[in-house]
Amino acid sequence: MTSISVDFGNANLGSQVGINYGSIHLAPGRERSETPPPPLSNVPFRRDPDFVNRGTLLDQIYEKGTSPRARIALVGLGGVGKSQLAIECCYRIRDRSPSTWVLWVHASSLPRFEQSCRDIADRLKIPGRQNPEADVFKLLHDWLHDESKGKWVLVLDNVDDDRFLHRVPRTKQDGCESGRSYITERSIWAYFPESLKGSIFITSRSRQTVSRMVENSDIITVKPMDEAHTIVLFEKKLEANTPRKEIVQLIAALEFMPLAIVQAAAYIKKRAPRLSVPHYLETFRASDYRKISLLGYKGGSIRRDWKAKNSILITWQISFDYISQIRPTAAGLLSLINFFDTQKIPIALLQEGKKIKDGTESLPAIYTEEKHYNACQDEESGESSLFETFEDDILMLRDYSLITICPDNSNFEMHRLV
Repeated sequence: MTSISVDFGNANLGSQVGINYGSIHLAPGRERSETPPPPLSNVPFRRDPDFVNRGTLLDQIYEKGTSPRARIALVGLGGVGKSQLAIECCYRIRDRSPSTWVLWVHASSLPRFEQSCRDIADRLKIPGRQNPEADVFKLLHDWLHDESKGKWVLVLDNVDDDRFLHRVPRTKQDGCESGRSYITERSIWAYFPESLKGSIFITSRSRQTVSRMVENSDIITVKPMDEAHTIVLFEKKLEANTPRKEIVQLIAALEFMPLAIVQAAAYIKKRAPRLSVPHYLETFRASDYRKISLLGYKGGSIRRDWKAKNSILITWQISFDYISQIRPTAAGLLSLINFFDTQKIPIALLQEGKKIKDGTESLPAIYTEEKHYNACQDEESGESSLFETFEDDILMLRDYSLITICPDNSNFEMHRLV
C-alpha cells in the first residue's frame, strides 16, 4: 500500500498518517488559549451629553454602589430615569477607576439574562464558554470570584420580575447523553453572592422585587425630577429658545417625568417651526385622546433598552399588564381609581366598596363582589379576607410607584399621567 505523508510545515499541529489499516480515533482538541482582555465596559449605550445631575442623587448612587461588597437597587416608576442614572454612574466609575470592569446585563427575562451572560463570557474570553454544554452562570460566577481580576461592577437592568432568578435552571452537563438536560443544584441568583471585589447595581420598577435581592437600606427610590432640573433637561433636548413660562407649564403638565419630557422635546423639535411648546400643550390638554396620542409617541431616547420601549405610555402599559397577570384585583383597583380625581382619593371610599356615580355610569364596587375572592366560611373571616386583599392591592400599587399615601394616611394620590 502506498504511504501517505502530510507536511504541516513549521506549525506541526494535528495528525500525520503513514499506513493505516483501521479506523482513526482523535481525542477532542483542547480549547485554544486566548489572551484575556484588559478591564473593559460593555455598557450598551453611549454616554448622554445632555445628562442632568439631580442634585446629590448620582453622588449617593456612586458612593453606595462602589463600597466593598455593595448591592444596591434603583427603584421607581417606568420612565423616571433609573437606567439613565445607572448608565451615567457606569461611565463615572470608568472615568475614576479605569481598572474596574463594568458589566451590563439585560435582566427583563431569562432568555435575555442568559444571552447577556454569554455575551459577557465572550467579551471576557472566559475559558470553557465555547462548550455548548457549559453552565454559563457557573463560568461567570467563577470569573467574578477570582480576586486576581480586580474590581468589577455588574448592572442588572430592568429586573421587574425576578421569579426566573430564583428558579433552578436546567442545563446540559458534560458526559451526559446528548440532548438531555439536568437540574442544577442552585438557582441563578445563587451564582451571584457577595464578593469583596465586586458590586451589583439593580434597576427595577418593583420595590418588592428588589427587597428579595438587597437590603432595604440599599434601595434608592428614584422620583420625578424637580422643576429646576426638568427645565434644564427640556432646554437641552429641545435646543431652541423658548420662554421659561411656557416650559414650566409644559413640564408641570408632564409631571416632571424625564422620559415624557424627552418625548415631548423630540416631538416638538421634529415638527418645528410649525409646532411650538404652546401648541403642544394646547393639544395635550384638548382631550384624553390627544393626550394618549402624544404620550404614545416613540422617540427622543436612544439610551433605553429596545424591550423597554421609548414611549412612556407603553412603558406604563407593561407595568399594568404585569400587575393584571399576577394580581388582577390590584389592576381592577387601579382601573377604578382612574374614575376619580388623582389627588386626595379617600381610602375608605374604596375600602368600603361604595358605589360612586359619575353621570349615568355606575362604577363597580370591586371589594363587595364575592367572585373576586376565595369563598369564606363565615362573615368574620370574609371581612378579614376583604381587608387583607385590599391592603395587599394597595401595597402592590405603591410598590410600583403608581400611587402614594398622603401624610394624613387616609387619602392617597395617583400619578396624573397614569
